[in-house]
Amino acid sequence: MKKIRQGEIPEEILDYAISELKKIRSGEVIFVAQDGFLMQIEINQRRRVSEWDSEFPAWSEETCANLKNKIAQEFSTLAYGRLLVKIQKGRVSQIERTVQHKFTGLDGEGI
Repeated sequence: MKKIRQGEIPEEILDYAISELKKIRSGEVIFVAQDGFLMQIEINQRRRVSEWDSEFPAWSEETCANLKNKIAQEFSTLAYGRLLVKIQKGRVSQIERTVQHKFTGLDGEGI
C-alpha cells in the first residue's frame, strides 16, 4: 500500500468501507484521524430482531459515488477525531464529525 497523505482516505480503503456500509442494516463505520492521517476504521453492526427478515433495497452506483465524495470531503479537514457514518434500515441516516483538540502545557501533555 502506498503512503497515506494527510487528510486522505486511499481509494482502496474507501472502496472497502463502502462495501462494508452496504452490508450493514443498522450500525456504523467510523474513520479515525490522528495528526490529519487516517489511523483506523471501525465497523459496528447491529441486527435488530424486529427487522431480522427485512429486505432493504440495494444502493445505486450514484449513491455510492456521492457517499464516497462526502466522506472524503468531510475527512479531508479532520486533524484529530472521528468521522462516523451511521446506517439505519440499510440507508445512511447521518454523518457525524467529532473533532478533538489537543491541549499542551496544562497539567501534562496531550488530550
